[in-house]
Amino acid sequence: MRFEVLGPVRVCTSDGEAATLAPKPRALLAVLLAAKGRPVTAERLLGELWPEGAPSTATATLQMHVSALRKVVGDRVGTAPGGYRLDLAGASFDAAEFESGGDLGLWRGDAYEGVAAGPAVSAAAARLTELRLAARHDWAQRTLADGRPVDAATELAGWVAEQPAAEGLVKQLMLALYRSGRAGDALSAYDRTAAALDSLGARPGPDLDALAAAVRRQDPTLDRPAPGVPAQRNRFIGRRAELDRAIHLLGTARLLTVVGPGGAGKTRLSLELAREVAADHDAVHIVELAEHRDGPLDARLAAAVGIREEPGMPVLETVTRQLTGRVLLVLDNCEHVRPQATELAHTLLAVCPGVRVVATSREQLGLSGEVIFALGGLATPAPGAADPHTDAVRLLADRVAAARGGTGLAPAELVVAAELCRRLDGLPLAIELAAARLRALPLAEIVSRLDRRLDLLTGTSPVLRHQTMRAAIDWGYELLDVPQQELLRRLGVFAGGFDLAAAGEVAGADPLDPLTQLVDRSMVEWRDGRYRLIETIREYARERLGPAERAEAFGRLVAYWTRRLAEPPPVDGPAHTEWLAATAAEHDTIMAAADWSLREGDPADGLRIAAAMWWFWWVAGRMAEGLTWLDKALAASAEPSALRARALRAAAALARNSGDLVAARRLGEEGLAVFRGLDDRTGMVAALNNLLITAQAQEDYPASLAFGHEALKLAEQAGDARMVAAASNNTAGTLRCMGRLDEAEPLFTRALEGFRALNDRRGEAAALSNLSTTDRRRGRYEPARRAMREALAVYTELGIAEGQLDAVEGLAQLDVLEGDAEGGLRLLAVAERERTELGAPSFTPDEIADRDQAEAAARGALDAAAVARAYRDATATTLEKAVAQLLG
Repeated sequence: MRFEVLGPVRVCTSDGEAATLAPKPRALLAVLLAAKGRPVTAERLLGELWPEGAPSTATATLQMHVSALRKVVGDRVGTAPGGYRLDLAGASFDAAEFESGGDLGLWRGDAYEGVAAGPAVSAAAARLTELRLAARHDWAQRTLADGRPVDAATELAGWVAEQPAAEGLVKQLMLALYRSGRAGDALSAYDRTAAALDSLGARPGPDLDALAAAVRRQDPTLDRPAPGVPAQRNRFIGRRAELDRAIHLLGTARLLTVVGPGGAGKTRLSLELAREVAADHDAVHIVELAEHRDGPLDARLAAAVGIREEPGMPVLETVTRQLTGRVLLVLDNCEHVRPQATELAHTLLAVCPGVRVVATSREQLGLSGEVIFALGGLATPAPGAADPHTDAVRLLADRVAAARGGTGLAPAELVVAAELCRRLDGLPLAIELAAARLRALPLAEIVSRLDRRLDLLTGTSPVLRHQTMRAAIDWGYELLDVPQQELLRRLGVFAGGFDLAAAGEVAGADPLDPLTQLVDRSMVEWRDGRYRLIETIREYARERLGPAERAEAFGRLVAYWTRRLAEPPPVDGPAHTEWLAATAAEHDTIMAAADWSLREGDPADGLRIAAAMWWFWWVAGRMAEGLTWLDKALAASAEPSALRARALRAAAALARNSGDLVAARRLGEEGLAVFRGLDDRTGMVAALNNLLITAQAQEDYPASLAFGHEALKLAEQAGDARMVAAASNNTAGTLRCMGRLDEAEPLFTRALEGFRALNDRRGEAAALSNLSTTDRRRGRYEPARRAMREALAVYTELGIAEGQLDAVEGLAQLDVLEGDAEGGLRLLAVAERERTELGAPSFTPDEIADRDQAEAAARGALDAAAVARAYRDATATTLEKAVAQLLG
């Protein structure tokens, strides 16, 4: 049985049919349902059923209505002391379902519709109506957040027609209409609501007025975040005139440089600019340069735009070749790498005709055609004035409201607020820091502290507003207690975001309380589950570290990362993917630890970190960056050691995967020589395996076999099962390249059994792929396909794209051999495209030959239309889609 009150009150039987009830029994049911199973006295029932006054016969009539209701619901209507109750056990009740799940689809009309009853039912209906309104708000917020403003507007229009004075719904309708490109309709909705409120003797609230004003001026904060542009952390206040001017200048130039002092808001303005013009471009990329210290900017640019380097080709050439269409690049924080940033911008603008560049810096780049946009502080009130509408005071008022839990500046505070903004020269960061202090200090005291602690006009820095920012941060720093100051200084060693555990390692103590207080005081940001210092405060914190404290803090950071990186990457799929993401997020800090070790600490630690990072660089396709770090670390720690030999082996692997086989061979042989000199058998086996693959890629098969046989012999003598399996697999690969399949196959089988015994999934996939290739060459297509599909499944589980491509190509070759030339050619084209994007060429000679032969055979078996169709279908097929089809 089902009871329903979200619309006309009714009882539905098990077949879904609504039972017939007369008005008074229905009203009686409504009262009992509103009581939610609690007893209702007869006296109260009389008052509910006859709210205007019960007749003399009401008691007898009530019993008659109870009997009528029992004919429908049975003994669920039971007697209770002095009255009746409705047993809801085992029945469904739409109001209860709505309250627990918020499903708006349960509603069929107004709550308790069609029932003329007293205050209990009215109260229950009012409560459900409010819950319905809240659910509608939640639905609209989710729909807008999902980027579906048209869907939201369609539904909200009907709801607002029902409740034209419901300002919360009207706000969401206006926002949905605005984001649907219907600003005029959004303002019409506001006008209708204003008229509805006026008929009730009221007027729109300040939030609705503010939204209407924002729609009229097309405030960019009303838009959803643009793809490629970070979401706004808080409201963008003021700068409308500057933003309009910057947009105009960008529309007539290809290089716009926003210049100004630290803390003026150059980054924020550039991001808002990118957000507003994003729709005019095919892509927007933010290239953050604040943490870049040495070397070319090519690798950071490639990482920011998601382009992997290609072997044998300079990174910048790869980027410029793939950076097509109308693209906006924001090069943020260029001042400390100005010559390199200038060279990069010059090359991009010369080679990529569709690229526009917005740069932020403390000085111009100095390029021909560069348009300079100078950004100072926000507009402040004139001396002696207290204009609350100037941008600086508006920013302060907004941040004060956030700091005080919604309570903004009082009228009596405006004169002091104007003075504060003038004394801070309108610099946004200084205003933000000042507002954050208002949680603990009155505004007048803050100004008095500025009188003593901050001199806006003089100082040792040649840049006046840099002097202002340093003074503002000095003041904020000195408001901290000793534990907070110490923690802030130590947090300066991080080059990016960090978590609580990392903060604790650097602090050497539990950082939770002081870190929370630093967040409260706006000295540390908390965003997306991680902590972060903005660049200016991070630089300030590092400068505050004394020599001993600096050595201890960086030493702790280095120890933390050497310990974490000592653990090899996990081999199972989800954990491996998580490891990659976590390492990418921490990359800048990890390399800051390595850099400090190489410059000021123990160079061996820098070498240890670089050697441990090679797998990340290899999987992420950042081989050149990895080689740069490894070269630097190897140069700083030249003494022969097992650590140096491991680093050489890592560098050799990255060089080989970059296509530089000569360097890979040289590095690999140097590493082997070190291991031999140390009589390190385990290291020798690993180095020999590395060299085996490189020599194989060079088609130096005699040397490759010699390396392989020695590696296998040493691994067997040491009883190292993993290296036995690896050496068997790699040596068999060389034999297969030489056409000696009878010798290769048992070694591949031995490798597969060894990897499976060790639960080494990556090794297992490699052996399966190799066995499949051997079976294919022997004409055993069914086991070849089975093994290659299994290898593909494992590589997909591990998230190793290069392995997936090997397997896709193997299955494509089988398709061609078994008569599906068009399908095979499509898969080969998908793999070729993905290899180019990943910068992961195949370097095994016989696999390259097999692939080329299969492509030639497929093209030869097809007419021109079929070949074109295969390549066209490949363009529309992602790697993920191809893999899913092959495994489906």
